[in-house]
Amino acid sequence: MSVTRKITNDELHIHIKNIKLDGYTVIKDYIPGNKADKLKQIAGDLYKDLELKLNQKAPVGLQHVIKDDYIINNIPCLSSDYLDICTTGDHLEVLKFFLNDPYYSLIPKNDPNFTLAQANLRAGKVSLPFHVDVRLVTPGYESWSYQGYLALEKIEKKSGCLRVIPKSHLLPQMPDSTKEYNNAIDLPLDQGDIIIFSSQLHHATHKCEKDVATPWTLLLTYRSWWCKQQFDFLKMIDPNVFKNLNNNQKLLLGACSQIPDNIYASPSSRQGYEALDNFSR
Repeated sequence: MSVTRKITNDELHIHIKNIKLDGYTVIKDYIPGNKADKLKQIAGDLYKDLELKLNQKAPVGLQHVIKDDYIINNIPCLSSDYLDICTTGDHLEVLKFFLNDPYYSLIPKNDPNFTLAQANLRAGKVSLPFHVDVRLVTPGYESWSYQGYLALEKIEKKSGCLRVIPKSHLLPQMPDSTKEYNNAIDLPLDQGDIIIFSSQLHHATHKCEKDVATPWTLLLTYRSWWCKQQFDFLKMIDPNVFKNLNNNQKLLLGACSQIPDNIYASPSSRQGYEALDNFSR
């Protein structure tokens, strides 16, 4: 059962309209405070455990700017509470409008048919320059990638909140990461709020000021089923956990859109829930 609150139909239409017009929307009080507190505690405990096991900070690849941040990658594979948030909840209803493939008839039309590309926790100390989270931008509001930014505790300008340029998702161009934009606005959040935004939206973060505690945030990326995921959750998740998920949770982790590894298989990687009966990793 999801730890998130229900979103009314009226809210749903407002959030979809906001994303179409401005590139983002804020769902207030999406997670109750007591549950957000629990998630924050899990984040802190996991980070300490990982530091001891790895004897190093989380790998950041080419993103050297975040090398001093607290980061936990692949959180759905490390915590059932976070797995639940990533694969259930009404934020998926918002995303369905943008990411569901109307021709994916093998899956019930009311179910999400896209995938979770990545999910990580971050307590950011540094400011991130303006950027987008795709390598291909297209004109108009439609995109194949969308983000979630969930505040596990209050986050404001002094603690590194998100900055966005409204309507920039409509532009077929990348932002200049060396430039400051006067039309950018801050998006401070209360504990439990979540921002859903197009990966094409030009966005950045403020620097967390000295002597200010860095708040934990959950960063989510969802993409069309035909897009490559950034992590192979199916290989990393505990098999006993996976087998107890419902069909749509398994789909969101990529189980219905695997690349065939059988020389005699169909070239289509799009499959229905019945394929899960013979699922193997």
